Amino acid sequence: MTEKQYKDLMIATIKMSQHEEKNQIISLLKIVTVSFQKDFAFTYHLPDHREEYIIISIIPEKMPDLKKYEEYLDKVCAEVYPTNDKYEYWGLVIKPGILPADAEDVSQEIHFEHIQAEIIEEIRNAKYVIWIAMAWFTNASIYAELLKKKKQGLDIVIIIDDNDRNRNNVPFVLEDNFETYRIEIKSQYKNIMHDKFCIIDLKTVLHGTFNWTVAANYNKETVSIDRNRETAESFANEFLKLKRIAIRQ
Repeated sequence: MTEKQYKDLMIATIKMSQHEEKNQIISLLKIVTVSFQKDFAFTYHLPDHREEYIIISIIPEKMPDLKKYEEYLDKVCAEVYPTNDKYEYWGLVIKPGILPADAEDVSQEIHFEHIQAEIIEEIRNAKYVIWIAMAWFTNASIYAELLKKKKQGLDIVIIIDDNDRNRNNVPFVLEDNFETYRIEIKSQYKNIMHDKFCIIDLKTVLHGTFNWTVAANYNKETVSIDRNRETAESFANEFLKLKRIAIRQ
């Protein structure tokens, strides 16, 4: 088994696990380099088997994040280690290294202040696609930025909750310029579509408590900006599910 195959097998194993933070772990593993370190010392567990360590190298600023999962990763390494006649898995070593050449751009930023400015900056950086699912959307500044991106030819689709707040006293009509779906969650409990996320270029997701309203700027809110294709695709699946519900209504 090559080192890349070993890394891929680790990721696949964790993906099928029930670990509560498996997505975070997988995101970190995507930017590591895995190597094998063979030792001359005998293990004395198996006849004539020597020690072999798995070395996981990651950029220094991410080492504390990966170290949190060291005990779990040690168990995964032992689980996927291939049976052979010469070596026995003897431990995991996490050390600083550089990004592998094929590493994805994976990162997470969490913001508690100046959230509107962060959202606008991400919209300005969009190149191809912007998909929005927002419980309340009445913010004219964000709307104006989306309008600029539409004029550049980007594919922009918006799903919002079908409620009075999104219809009355709003300084724009989304349907005038964008493919828009107003969704009504039909149940005896009068539920609403409460999602608040934006997918950009199917590789970045903005999500958190922040609705796209002016009032949200004065609340205690959060937004997470995740640059991770796997996370983006998960949100995209949810977006398409909401869109299908809206189309059927």
